Formats: sequence, structure tokens, C-alpha cells
Amino acid sequence: MRNAQEEEPQDPQLVRLDNMLLAEGVAGPEKGGGAAAAVSAATSSGGMSPDSSLEHSDYKSKLSQIRSIYHTELEKYEQACTEFTTHVMNLLREQSRTRPVTPREIERMVAIIHRKFSSIQTQLKQSTCEAVMILRSRFLDARQGDDSPHTPNSTGN
Repeated sequence: MRNAQEEEPQDPQLVRLDNMLLAEGVAGPEKGGGAAAAVSAATSSGGMSPDSSLEHSDYKSKLSQIRSIYHTELEKYEQACTEFTTHVMNLLREQSRTRPVTPREIERMVAIIHRKFSSIQTQLKQSTCEAVMILRSRFLDARQGDDSPHTPNSTGN
């Protein structure tokens, strides 16, 4: 009989979010290792004017802020998950003095905790991806405005 917790596949939504954060240079082995690639991808449609250069550094600065906030929040999440899991395991050990607690019961409880905490991780990654997409959209919109400075506002205002 195989252990169901070890066989459980990773959440496909988390995999997609992780891939996007890696591609944008927010997540990865080096904090910000892919930031240059993300900026390069966002600016790849041509040469940059001096104004674009300022926007480019603003983009990098804001992406760096997003990355910093993401890593800070991810560390808090991991710490909270570890502390809560440790607390529950200590409670189960205390209970084992008055009733039998099987290793399988402990594994099951840990898996439940990790599943619950996974939704928090998903929310963190989703909001970070949204922040990057908004930043990228604004950066690309500003660049398009530089290419055609006399284009009327599309909102009609």
C-alpha cells in the first residue's frame, strides 16, 4: 500500500503561478535573477529613447519592490505554516499520552494543514502575478504612448 500524501500531485494552478513568477524574475533560486530577462522581454520591440530609459529604470525599480514584498510575504507564510504544523504535532504528541495516535494520523493531519495553507500561498502568488501584469501593462502602454505621442485617449475623456 502506497502513501497517498506522497502520491498527491502538485496543484496545477500553483505550478502555473510558479512558472509565471519565474519567467518574470520574481521567484527563483536567485532573487531577481530573471529580472533582466523580464525587462528585456518587455522592451524588446526596439531601441529606447531617453524617456524610455527612465521608464525602464522605473519598471526595474517597481519590479524589484514587487519581488521584495513577495519574498518577505513568502517567508512569513512558510514560517507560519511551519510554526502551526509544529504546534499541531506537539498537541498530537501530548494527546498520545492519553490515547493512541498513529503515525498515519499525524501524516494525515499534516497533509490537511498543508492543503489549507496552500490556498494562502496561491492567493499570495496570484496577487503578485497581478501586480507584475499591471506593472508590465502600464510600462508597455507608456512605451506605446512614446511611439505615437499624438494618439487620442481611447477612453473618450
